[in-house]
Amino acid sequence: MRIALIAVLAATATLASACTTGGARTGPVEVIRYNLGTPIAPGTFMVDRNAAGPGTLSSDYGMQVDAVADQLTRLGYTRVPQGAGSLYLLEVTMDRQQVGTTRVGPRFGIGLGGVSGGMGGGVGGGVSTQLGGSTRALIGNELTVKLRRRTDQTVLWEGNARTAGTAPADARAAEVQAGRLADALFRDFPGQSGFTTTVP
Repeated sequence: MRIALIAVLAATATLASACTTGGARTGPVEVIRYNLGTPIAPGTFMVDRNAAGPGTLSSDYGMQVDAVADQLTRLGYTRVPQGAGSLYLLEVTMDRQQVGTTRVGPRFGIGLGGVSGGMGGGVGGGVSTQLGGSTRALIGNELTVKLRRRTDQTVLWEGNARTAGTAPADARAAEVQAGRLADALFRDFPGQSGFTTTVP
């Protein structure tokens, strides 16, 4: 009777686990910004892909650049095409690497102890087990952005945002992750220089 009860509970847990789908899970974003302490007047900007180094043709990089450019546009700046003249140059770099592993997915604990049965019988002792879940890579994502004045190459603003989480499951999840990093980085722009803040 005890074996039959455990089998029923296990089957239920397995079915519930199979019906659960989870996207990327990420932690808070740690942000630090540096600036000259003076207002940065809105103007035109061009993405300086040459300064970003290798990997600038990847879809992930393009997605992150677009997310950063969207934030600057929201702040009143205007993006111009590659090769066009502009007041500012925007440098965007990304770093992504595995920093560990994490356990994700539903975990079902089954505990039986002191359960009495009918017909004069009983289930004594205790049984405990956990079902479901899986181990996934924990990915560290770091975004660095520099806004330079084109005429003399002076860096007027620099920011860094980093977080860790599971890899996005699809392109839509990757777009959301890129937007989350950019939003955290440009929140309360230009921000207090040299202060680290945490965005949930």
